[in-house]
Amino acid sequence: MPASRGSAARRKARQVCCAAMNQPADALARARALFLQGVELLESDRADAAETQFEAALQLAPGRPSVLVNLGVARLRLGRPADALAPLDEAVAAEPDQPDTWCHRGLALAALEREAQALASFERALAVDAGHAAARFQQALSLNRLRRHDAALAALQTLLAQHPGLAPAWQLQGQTLQSLERHAEALPAYQRAVTLDQALGEAWSLLGQLHKDAGQREAARHAFERAIAAGADAALNAYFLAALDGRDAPAAAPDAYVRGLFDHYADDFEPHLLDVLHYRAHEAVVQAAAPLCAAPLASALDLGCGTGLCGPLLRPLAAHLEGVDLSPTMLARAEARHCYDALVQADIAEHLRNTPRRHGLVVATDVFIYVGDLAPVFAGVQRVLEPGGVFAFSVESHDGAGFVLRPSLRYAHAEPYLRTLAEAHGLRVEHLQPTILREDQRQPIAGLVVCLRAT
Repeated sequence: MPASRGSAARRKARQVCCAAMNQPADALARARALFLQGVELLESDRADAAETQFEAALQLAPGRPSVLVNLGVARLRLGRPADALAPLDEAVAAEPDQPDTWCHRGLALAALEREAQALASFERALAVDAGHAAARFQQALSLNRLRRHDAALAALQTLLAQHPGLAPAWQLQGQTLQSLERHAEALPAYQRAVTLDQALGEAWSLLGQLHKDAGQREAARHAFERAIAAGADAALNAYFLAALDGRDAPAAAPDAYVRGLFDHYADDFEPHLLDVLHYRAHEAVVQAAAPLCAAPLASALDLGCGTGLCGPLLRPLAAHLEGVDLSPTMLARAEARHCYDALVQADIAEHLRNTPRRHGLVVATDVFIYVGDLAPVFAGVQRVLEPGGVFAFSVESHDGAGFVLRPSLRYAHAEPYLRTLAEAHGLRVEHLQPTILREDQRQPIAGLVVCLRAT
């Protein structure tokens, strides 16, 4: 009998031991099930639900690199790169030889505009796997954003030698070549991209712009139409099409085009405008307006203020100076001048409709080249101008009627059109002077400097 009691005790001990061992095994099994559910949800574009599953899996099995990576990916897809970075950092610390993880980490850093760190992460991925196509592509993107275009081009040449059928890489090569002012070489790169993938709408649009700039209107028209058919930005490409012959011009350039243009060129904008294009319209407008104002004004408004070229000229004229622009990058440059009391990112017509502030002076220099129909702007200016206030601006001029959209993608306005608008909105012409606004392709661009007074 003692032997029987001993056997029973041993069986009990084994049961307790097995239960203790099965508890973490059960937790791991549940964690794995949650992980697999999360992966399925992620593949079904349900990143929010996937995130919940991955978080629950990590509660049961902390520190699992595969779960951490997928949690980071889910948060990236949800537009939360800062939240994505922590699990991705933990994953690369646990398994530093996984190029995909380094690549996802680089994407999070790039989304946070930590570009140098993003590049380092992509290069860590390539150190593990030199043939990692996604990491090489992202390396080239990062190098371009860091304005290291020659290095980006070298990265793309390596990528295309390994993966010659990668259409987006050919498109990016074209964009990189254009950044290097090698436009003729960019053309075949875009052509190769759309040959490989005819649904690559942005490549068609970029190809169309090169054809337009070369005066190849029918080729440009075909490319822009293909871009629209492929799902590229319809408003933007319709704007490009309208500029080919001036027909069916929209009321204004698309906001996304203007914002993107100036966000991209913010660093080079002033040197190019002043030193290459010999632009001086801002000086001419303020010089014309200043004698008409009873300085100091209580408030002045700089429409489309850009980098703040007018700021130092307007600052002595008003106790309060406000600037409005679509481009956040340009506004950051304007803020660095320390001339403005307030800077607002907005569409100018929308701002004029909604602002509660009234101004003694409203200026707009080199802004209406992106606005055709000026009636909404004039209505807004009429609303915000104090009695006797001055509206001063420049336009490119043309000898016809109304306004036209030129192949340069800039609008020009006729003098009778401006006079009609002024009269309709209770504004009296105080100054209207032809001038040369700037150069383009080394040719002078004729315009008008106009000052109107609220009656």
